[in-house]
Amino acid sequence: MMADGVEPEDTGEGTAGSDLVDPELAALDAALDTLCRTDLGSLADGQIADRVRGLERAQRRLGSAVVSTLAVFEARQLQVADGERSVPTWMARECGTDRAASARELSRARSLRHMPLVAEAFAEGEITAAHVDHLGRARRLSPHAFGRDEQMLVGHAVSLPFAEFRRALDYWRQLAEPDGAEDAADGLRRRREVHASTTLDDAVVIKGFLDPVDGAAFVAELDRLERQMFEADWAEAKERVGDQVRVGDLARTSAQRRADALVEMAVRSRSAPPGARRPRPLVTVLVDYPTLAGRICELSSRVVLTPGQVLPLLEEADIERIVFDGPSRVLDVGETQRLFTGATRRAVEVIDGCCTADGCNEPPERCDVDHIVPWPRGATVQSNGRLRCPDHHENRRRPPPPVDEPP
Repeated sequence: MMADGVEPEDTGEGTAGSDLVDPELAALDAALDTLCRTDLGSLADGQIADRVRGLERAQRRLGSAVVSTLAVFEARQLQVADGERSVPTWMARECGTDRAASARELSRARSLRHMPLVAEAFAEGEITAAHVDHLGRARRLSPHAFGRDEQMLVGHAVSLPFAEFRRALDYWRQLAEPDGAEDAADGLRRRREVHASTTLDDAVVIKGFLDPVDGAAFVAELDRLERQMFEADWAEAKERVGDQVRVGDLARTSAQRRADALVEMAVRSRSAPPGARRPRPLVTVLVDYPTLAGRICELSSRVVLTPGQVLPLLEEADIERIVFDGPSRVLDVGETQRLFTGATRRAVEVIDGCCTADGCNEPPERCDVDHIVPWPRGATVQSNGRLRCPDHHENRRRPPPPVDEPP
């Protein structure tokens, strides 16, 4: 009871078992109230873009605050005092969260205890939770090497596009712990499985898991067929609707086209004559690439492989030789028996890896090689070429790429 005999008002806020109101959370809640009540329609385009960037950074920092607080919560075993055995169960009861999602946050909190530089970058909003999870996995593979190289790896996470960061981290894992990387690759291979079950309505439900090599081959063909179907759907819709056609006008969703593509793969497999020659994988080997101190070993789709994953392919794969003079100029491209028609285009594909427009990750097979200095003033040589997808190629206009509709 207060000195004047007035009982304090119960706000319902604060931690379990406490009537204290956290002033920092109260200030955050007030700021969020202001933010959420903003009339977004009154903001200019540049302000909207700045707000998206700022909110993304704020979301990362808030995620850091959540996991750091969870670490203390678990260390003090506060869930036990409140009648629960596990933190995720307590969070499901008190916060209405999904237990699996809470378990992932708790695992992230445990990893960050051993990664101070990663934790600092996360708290500053410089990296995402996905960066933290991948770095935590790398640390578990080789704790000593990670402690030695943590600053370098955080630098990669901050400065590189996410896909490039993943590739750099995969190569680091191979160099830091070769045997562990091979064991992990073998484990992925052993996990391969596909299940096809029939429902009461005689529909079929498919669920599966493929290792990176088989998965890359499967996804590449599925995407190729789905893209063909998308272009056919776009042409049909354009004829029906006119030049203002939109993705919503298409006869099929992207998920439906992928389902149809999967059936088409089965039909083509059954119709192929016995003993027909199968397409062969292309294994790209890069030689003398001084920006990475070690081997480079990946599929043409940029999926990083271990040497052990490559060896079984060598009996049936086409091997392509590419010799670099520094990271940006190809000296020689050896001939391959199939797939790519020109060494100059292949050189640009290997150098760029994807569309060169900022933030675009469209793969080479969906890109054109664009002249940096327009032809005919600029020569058609590797140094004057760059990969550009249809959306970012100034001289080509194609339908937009397929998009995933929200579930």
